[in-house]
Amino acid sequence: MKKITFLFPLAFLALSCQQNTATEEANALTEKGLGIDLNDFDTTVAPCDNFFEYVAGGWMKNNPVPETEARWGNFNILIEENNKKVRGILDSISELGGLKKGSYQQLVSDFYISAMDSVAVEQAGTKPLKPVFDKISAVKTLVDYNNLIVYFELHGIRYPFSGGVGVDDKNSNVHLFRLGQSGLGLPDRDYYIKTDSASARIQNLYKEHIAKMLTLAGTEGAKATQSAIDIYAFEKKLANAQMTRVERRIPEKVYNKMPRAEVVALAPKLNLENYFTKLNVSFDSANIGQVDYLKALNKILPETSISVLKEYARFHAINATVDYLPHAFVQQDFDFYSKTLRGNKKLKPRWRRTLDVINGGLGEQLGHLFVDKYFPESSKKALEAMVEDLRSAYRERINGLEWMSDSTKGRALEKLAAFNYKIGYPDKWKDYSDLEISPNNYFANGQNLKQYTIQENLDKLGKPVDKSEWHMPAHIVNAYYSGSYNEVVFPAGILQPPYFNPNADDAVNYGAIGGVIGHEFTHGFDDRGRKYNAFGNLSNWWSKMDIKRFEERTGRMVVQYDQYEPLTQVFVNGQLTLGENIADLGGLTLAYYGYKMSHVDGKKEPALIDGFSWQQRIFLGWGNAWKTNQTAEHISNQVLTDSHSPAQYRVNGPMSNMPEFKEAWGCTVDDPMVRPDSVKVMIW
Repeated sequence: MKKITFLFPLAFLALSCQQNTATEEANALTEKGLGIDLNDFDTTVAPCDNFFEYVAGGWMKNNPVPETEARWGNFNILIEENNKKVRGILDSISELGGLKKGSYQQLVSDFYISAMDSVAVEQAGTKPLKPVFDKISAVKTLVDYNNLIVYFELHGIRYPFSGGVGVDDKNSNVHLFRLGQSGLGLPDRDYYIKTDSASARIQNLYKEHIAKMLTLAGTEGAKATQSAIDIYAFEKKLANAQMTRVERRIPEKVYNKMPRAEVVALAPKLNLENYFTKLNVSFDSANIGQVDYLKALNKILPETSISVLKEYARFHAINATVDYLPHAFVQQDFDFYSKTLRGNKKLKPRWRRTLDVINGGLGEQLGHLFVDKYFPESSKKALEAMVEDLRSAYRERINGLEWMSDSTKGRALEKLAAFNYKIGYPDKWKDYSDLEISPNNYFANGQNLKQYTIQENLDKLGKPVDKSEWHMPAHIVNAYYSGSYNEVVFPAGILQPPYFNPNADDAVNYGAIGGVIGHEFTHGFDDRGRKYNAFGNLSNWWSKMDIKRFEERTGRMVVQYDQYEPLTQVFVNGQLTLGENIADLGGLTLAYYGYKMSHVDGKKEPALIDGFSWQQRIFLGWGNAWKTNQTAEHISNQVLTDSHSPAQYRVNGPMSNMPEFKEAWGCTVDDPMVRPDSVKVMIW
């Protein structure tokens, strides 16, 4: 609940960046003119049969998932290349000494030094947890537990609901306090509710994990086992009361603004007035994301014994601080959450895990260091031009829609014209100069950082929304659309191969980074984004008939993706992934027509490169970007928890709906990559 706006990231994984120092790699890629290694293809597979296997099959055979990963693709490779650069930066500044206190260099450097001191972490053991364990031990009543919840909120420890400050969905210029569901140790409510054998296995292993973590923290074995059973039973009650991920994708369902007094009366057993007072948040109205959940929690908490609530609190206190604890805790956390749930076989080295922690709290400061060294302004200018090309293509697409009325088209064009975009890095970097970070106490640094960022979020209440703020570090290879800000954001990290290669063919770049730009643009008009107007406010600007026509088209898309089966009897959830699937189709379509408008119309037909036409190269660019191998465990987790479809369907799904693909590759109506007109989807 700490997000201030809803975001649509490009990918589930954060990605990375390289630029100036990558000239040799870029030149190697462009020897054949494409910016794509033709050895990565599997030419035994026809493009019209399975384009993903055609463009990525050779790469997949030669690039198995490494032991430290659960998913391995082009972005993961970039992550690791980027991480080496980041590590080099951190090692260099950590050797300097004398850094100005509070500077972004000092904060990142000292945090890194403390994290890498594994000897100090092992010597400290669980002593740093004693203050929170003492607070838990002092709990005697439900009133005490509710007071503990306030402490947990301020220290970033999970409890049965969540609070925080975000943008008011119906007034994007102001902040609103939000309450919502939370409290689960497994990734999603469905993990508790499903009854198949695979789910039952995970449920049992989760209970074993809880018991092992409690034992490591000093709980006697038999008691830890019983506590694990009780904690799981409590969390299952929470899960049964929670909204599904699909339900939470519907903005109207999670927007329930009500006066403060009504919020307090909604769940009297939670003593929310005390919660608000101790958090020192002042407001007239708040948004309750899941009203029924809070009502259910009002019954669940009093029915749960205090001893179970205390053990639940102990487990989640450990869970929240595991990165800062001795290796035995880290290993056990990895064994369950990474090995069991996602299929990783080997723990990443300490420096690599440290970067993940830094990205989670000091990401902007680390990004500042990164762009100082690696980001060329020429890439920013190139992307700005491409953004406008795709905006122009989208304008033409909207004007040409046969299914949309003129009145709704007019509003859509207003929203498109109002799209803001940010490229590279923030114009104004965050000032964390009063944050206390030292080089010799990793646990304290982690706690200080959590408390600082949580308070930073709470302090936004009552202040106008700062729309210059970024919600993704500059060095991450990813992108996002913000509905509340009505903007698309492209961090410096994404301006590199395979998304953007200044030495590669323009058509390939349009298929890759152009597809990303179009993807984020289309999020403004997907099944959620379309409900927000040009000002970022939740407001219906569609006619009833246009809504009906839109939903007929998106309904066909849901059916299509529901039929994808990445593992035996494991299917993609077409409703959960709908927004991303719409964005993939729209993005690739816009990339195609953006290139056509800027490079083909009124100009000489672009020449073949390695026998590929410009039309084919658009699709090669998109397919190349999504080369991926995944463990079975990762796929199983993804279809339950991720709004993005597995990589092969991000390639084959949109292309199978595009007549442009059929024409480019000379496919016939009988080919697997060509859907019959009766089920084909064209939205934007």
